[in-house]
This record gives sequence, structure tokens and C-alpha cells, in this order.
Amino acid sequence: MNSSAHQPTLAPSTADSTASITAPAAPGRVDWAPPMIRERPRRPRDGWRAQAYTLTGGRWNPGLSAKEARTRDREQQIATQLRTRHVSAFFCLKGGISKTSTTAATSIALSDLRPDPVFALDANPDAGDLAERLVGEKLSGITRLARDVENVNSLAELSRYTATSGRLTVLPGEPNPTLGASLSSVDFENIMHVVQRYYSFVQVDCGTGVTHPLMGGILRFANTVVIPAAWSITGAKRAAESIAWLEENGFEHLARTSIVVLTAKDIVSRSVDKEAVTAHLWKAGDLIVVPADPHVADGALLEWDALRPATREAYLDIAAAITARFDRP
Repeated sequence: MNSSAHQPTLAPSTADSTASITAPAAPGRVDWAPPMIRERPRRPRDGWRAQAYTLTGGRWNPGLSAKEARTRDREQQIATQLRTRHVSAFFCLKGGISKTSTTAATSIALSDLRPDPVFALDANPDAGDLAERLVGEKLSGITRLARDVENVNSLAELSRYTATSGRLTVLPGEPNPTLGASLSSVDFENIMHVVQRYYSFVQVDCGTGVTHPLMGGILRFANTVVIPAAWSITGAKRAAESIAWLEENGFEHLARTSIVVLTAKDIVSRSVDKEAVTAHLWKAGDLIVVPADPHVADGALLEWDALRPATREAYLDIAAAITARFDRP
């Protein structure tokens, strides 16, 4: 750390005890000092660089490769301190485009790297299956919590309605679509008032029905919108329509900072112009592509280690993009 070097002040003379004399600056003197300690390269964790560091007892530190530096910087970004509250809504006008998989995998990535707890909430009124993807069970939670919300006054009482997956807490959706259809915007707001007493970072898996009463409540709480879509012409159009819908319905701030996620579920024909697809989404704040992965396509319990390395990288990029929006207007 640089320290300021102030010019010394001589003691007052006996003739005038209130006066002080400032010594003239030495020729060429500047009002700053160079760092006293050289910046050391960060200790590598991977590859031959880590082996070299270990074998030499740290005497030779070749530093980080470009890949590891990017990984470490991304981890630091994901772990960014949250000073207020943040709600990420995973929302798209079209179903069947890996919305729940994106919510689940990104929530796992966040919970593994963040110091604070992450809460994933299934607000899909049409038989949401977020709990199945995260804990492997078909559970009910949101409608029971909506019914009992006035009696929940502690974290222990809230935990009666939730499940856990590692460091991640999950509020299951409603597997019965008839009951899910009865949920209202007020129900969601009441649930969030309870959840946010104990969790500052909430991920919400939404349904596709923008006219459903739940959506109004979700988007009023949302700080960031993630728009999952298929890596195809139709998928790009639905994502662009989702951004346009936000703009036209009073959520311009969410449209402007939206994160579009294109997931490759099948092999895309060579006739598809991928540059044109991405250009169609120019209004998105960020555009991230998730490669095809059979583990994601299976639709079963999502296990982080079973994902392909490139898929994990993409979900980590989504997590970093979300945390980059903390405190952003």
C-alpha cells in the first residue's frame, strides 16, 4: 500500500512559540513513496504450475495460467458480498427450454461458492419440479407455506416447508397444478416477507404464464431476470419476446439487465445462422450459451459432478453474471 510522505515540521523557535518553520523540499522529492513490498503472484492450484510450487517449497512461484486466473476471478465475483437483498427470477414465455435446470444448476454453483446461504424457490404453478432436480423427491412446499405463513416466526418453523441440497435451501413447488393455480401475487409477497427475514439471496423458478397472478408479485421483487431459451431460431425469438414483454409492462430495468441463457438441447442444423441468433438478442444485458449435456437433458436429479466441464463453466458464468448485478440500478 502506498503511503504519503509528508514534509517534516521543525519545532517552534524560542522567539515565537506560535510559529513553525517548514523545511524546504529536497530537490526532486515527490509526495508519495513506492510500495515497500513487491506484489507476489497468486499461488497456483492446478497443473504444472502448482506442482512446481509444491516441489520447490514455494521458492518458485510461476503464478497463474490465464485459465486459472479467469477461474479465480470468477470465483471471487460469485462470492461478492451482498449488502442488501437480491432476487433472481428465471423467466421465459416458453416452457420446455431448460428453465428449471438452469435455475437448479446456477443455484448449486452459487451456494457452493458464496459465503451466505442461497434460497431457491419454486414458484411454477404448473406442477413445478425444482425439488426433484435438486433433492430427487417430488415435494410440496409453497402452497402449504402460503396457507400457514402467518404462523411462521422462526427459521426452524420455515424449515418445515423446505428441503436442502448441500448448502442450498429449497422451497418446493406445488405438484398439483390445481392447487398451484390458486396461488396469488399476495401469497408470493407474504412468502417472500418471511423468507427474506432469513435469506438475502433468493432464486425463483417461474412458470411460463405471464398473466398468472404470481408473476406480478415475482417481478415486483426481482432485481435480475434470467431468461433461459433454446439454442435455436424459435428459442431466440421467445427470449427476445420475453425481453420485449418486460419492456412493455413496466419492467424496463429488468429487460435492460436481463441475462439470456441459450441451452443447446439437441444438435442444431447447420442451416441455422448462430451469429444471426445471437444478434437477434442484442437487447440482452448478457448472453451465455450452455452446451448440450445429456445429464441436463435427462431431467432427473441434477448432480454437479455429473455435468460436463464445459457445462459447469457455463453455469458458473451465469452465477457470476447474476452477482455482477448486485446493487446495480
